[in-house]
Amino acid sequence: MGEQLQNPDGFHPGDKIRIRNGPFAGARGIIRAKVDGLLEIQLDESKSNPVTIPVEDITNYSLAARRAWQVMPKRAGRPQLPLPRKKMVSMRLDVEVWDRLGDAVELGLITSREEAVNLWLREKLDALPFKQRDSDI
Repeated sequence: MGEQLQNPDGFHPGDKIRIRNGPFAGARGIIRAKVDGLLEIQLDESKSNPVTIPVEDITNYSLAARRAWQVMPKRAGRPQLPLPRKKMVSMRLDVEVWDRLGDAVELGLITSREEAVNLWLREKLDALPFKQRDSDI
């Protein structure tokens, strides 16, 4: 596999953390240093001296984020749609037309405004005297 981009223990100065156990349980802070197997933490809500907490009592949010970035899939989002693909467009329709399309959907006369518009536009385009494209011949 690839080279690790982080310390084996995964704790870096500046990492954002939450304390899980002890008198500061639930408090959030930032790692300042690692001293004798303990972490020196500056708590968010206090401007006082840092506290020292055992590593096992820490949830390291920054480590979780680094790991997520390392294993993130190359392509995120929706899976690609099979052909024919659709293109998002903006059209100006009369309010009455839009409302009547909505009424037709509610009455079950059409399944959706989009499907009806696509169907009717295709019917009108097919009726036009276009020359056939070279790819259609």
